[in-house]
Amino acid sequence: MASVKESIAKTALLQAREVCGSTSDHKTLIKKFIREFESDLCNDVKYGKRKYMAMLQQAVNNRVGTVVIDLEDVEQFCRRELKDADMSQALNLKMQQSIESFVSSIEGNVSRYQWFFYEACDQEQPARDEGYRAEGPARARDAVQCWRERLAKQQEQAGGALPKESGVPAKLKNPWDIRFKPRANGQSLTLRQINAEKVGSLMQLDCLVVNMSQVKPKVEVVTYHCEMCGSEIFQSVEGEGYTPPKECPSQKCKDNKQTGHLRCNIRTCAFTKHQEMKVQEMSEHVPQGGVPRNLTVLVEGDLTRQVLPGDAITLTGVYFPHTLPYFMKMRMSSPTTQSMFIEAHYIQKHKKGYAESTSEEDIMEHKINEARRKGSLYEAAALSIAPEIFGHQDVKKALLLVLIGSYTKKMQDGLKIRGDIHTLMMGDPGVAKSQLLKQVCAIAPRSVYTTGKGSTGVGLTATVNRDNRTGEVTLEGGSLVLADMGVCCIDEFDKMEEGDRTAIHEVMEQQTVSIAKSGITTTLNCRTTILAAANPVYGRYNPYKSPVENIDLPAALLSRFDLVFLLLDTVDCDKDKQLAEHVTKVHSAYEKKDAGEAEAEADVLGLGFKPFDHKFMRAYVRKARSFEPVLDDALRSDMADAYVAMRDDEKREGIQEKKSYTTPRTLLAIMRLSQAHARARFSDRVERQDFDEAMRLMKASKESIELSAPAKRGQNPLDVVYEILADLSRREAALKADGWVDLTHVVSMAGHKALSKDMVLEAIESWQSLSVVTMNPEKTMVQFMVPV
Repeated sequence: MASVKESIAKTALLQAREVCGSTSDHKTLIKKFIREFESDLCNDVKYGKRKYMAMLQQAVNNRVGTVVIDLEDVEQFCRRELKDADMSQALNLKMQQSIESFVSSIEGNVSRYQWFFYEACDQEQPARDEGYRAEGPARARDAVQCWRERLAKQQEQAGGALPKESGVPAKLKNPWDIRFKPRANGQSLTLRQINAEKVGSLMQLDCLVVNMSQVKPKVEVVTYHCEMCGSEIFQSVEGEGYTPPKECPSQKCKDNKQTGHLRCNIRTCAFTKHQEMKVQEMSEHVPQGGVPRNLTVLVEGDLTRQVLPGDAITLTGVYFPHTLPYFMKMRMSSPTTQSMFIEAHYIQKHKKGYAESTSEEDIMEHKINEARRKGSLYEAAALSIAPEIFGHQDVKKALLLVLIGSYTKKMQDGLKIRGDIHTLMMGDPGVAKSQLLKQVCAIAPRSVYTTGKGSTGVGLTATVNRDNRTGEVTLEGGSLVLADMGVCCIDEFDKMEEGDRTAIHEVMEQQTVSIAKSGITTTLNCRTTILAAANPVYGRYNPYKSPVENIDLPAALLSRFDLVFLLLDTVDCDKDKQLAEHVTKVHSAYEKKDAGEAEAEADVLGLGFKPFDHKFMRAYVRKARSFEPVLDDALRSDMADAYVAMRDDEKREGIQEKKSYTTPRTLLAIMRLSQAHARARFSDRVERQDFDEAMRLMKASKESIELSAPAKRGQNPLDVVYEILADLSRREAALKADGWVDLTHVVSMAGHKALSKDMVLEAIESWQSLSVVTMNPEKTMVQFMVPV
């Protein structure tokens, strides 16, 4: 046993000597890397391709707050050094080993090498530009630094200066910090793969942000002023706490044999932005029967406020133990256990938001322009949503318009009219409602997926929590708040309790969540698009009941949905055979598409084109959302007539045939759909085709009901056209024109009732042959021969 301990001690000693021996070589390499590394992506006026010298110049000029050391650049620098050494043959074996282990040493002991890089940058940093002018906080920092230098000169002349080791810390002089960016080929871990070997090393982690604390100032250097000798004392703070000094260490106080009273000067201390973040492992990483694990992440400097709860990120940081003072540790329920945290160095979002710029923006812009030149971009983008799902072309077009949406209008008096398009898909089991919701979640940059039975009112809106460590009462957002400026997909909407469902009413129209509980009274933003899926009240749609009875949702909630799709599983031999062939194709050839590039480019699903991927769809939606189309004046009367006709049809059909509740919100829904379609065309004006597509989608959402209804539906087109003519001839515009009605107006209103232009012309000719109506010679106006 003693021999084993001795061998372990010898091995540890050898490793320590090896590390200490390579330290000086690594410091030399760091200085050379900062001074000489060149990158083709850098083109600075002063330093040319010397990337890090140009970055230091920006940091000194207060343009950037962090010098990010890319380990990919360090690895490239090491390869160049080894290659140059092989050519000159002037490198000894020890230095060669130091170069080879340089990157791995950085990744294995981050805190040590972070300080090495900081010292090298502090020594190599250039002077400020000649035209530099301090602004904001930098001006106050420079003023304090000038005062400090002037005070040090006075003390030096008086003979009471501080010893050199007690000089101004580097973090008080430099307005920048050092962080590391991981290598591109680094492997991302899961929370369950973190073990003791990762302590102190740099690692990547795929996780989901669940909670963000407030940004608070954290002290890095504390300054004290001696009331006896006037000296300024500095204390660097490395951990969670610090012990203030009790006496002044200056030479003047020592000579006078006095214990100078030190007073903390907050205005001259150095602070940094500090934020705590809780992350959770991704759902796909949770094993069977497991519960997602959480981990605390500390974020500082310019990394604060970079992510929001609900974002999926790849986090790069250092795994550290959380050190607490003894008295605080004894108060814990389990003082023998050690809590851990991650100090963040680099954060990369999995999905960029619509308003955020990406590195591939130019490439995606070129691809969008190419697809636009081919034509039918709107149809192709709609079919690219869940291409494996057969049919549902109109539903997919509606989902594309949901992703694009309209823009929120803010009036001068503070009134806001939402631009989000809420959609409800209600239908029989097995019509792929849940899969469509999942696809929308995958495309949208911010999205939350939840189910009705597993959601409560506070789980959807917000809940009040009390922090066990600080005792603060905080609000934690629910699913709808987490999906702010995004999409919230609620599956099994009909299974929700009625009390929980009422929490959505305010969100859908006012786009806020009002909270008044536990002494907290506030209003949270909830600008969320709601996409819900539900089954009819009887499990399957009952054609012998009215649509309203099948839906069985309150009118106050149903009227807030802009589109209500009723998807029924009707029996159709041709359609069923096409569906079966499509499903078998998905499970055969489509699964092997990754085998070769040629096969991947092929149209294996028979769509007529290669479906767009999610990255392209996000770029397309981002560009479409940049437009704010305005309504054409010529369409205002048509929209008003369409709304009046829908209300009139609903009145005539009666309660047994009622398909939805048509309210003034329906008119706003028509406008939102028209504007979303204009955005999809990259247009700044809403034209006739946009209005026609909006009305077609509203009509198509109820088509499956008419296909499965028991038989009373087949209204004669002659009667429909007659009713439209009678209605238009009674209006003021027709009375002023001596009873003449514009034919295009008749065709437009008949289109809302699923009648084509040819059917309208055929009906008018039939009534003309019966001497009921007459047309002008140009065939553009219609008039009743006998006023009705």
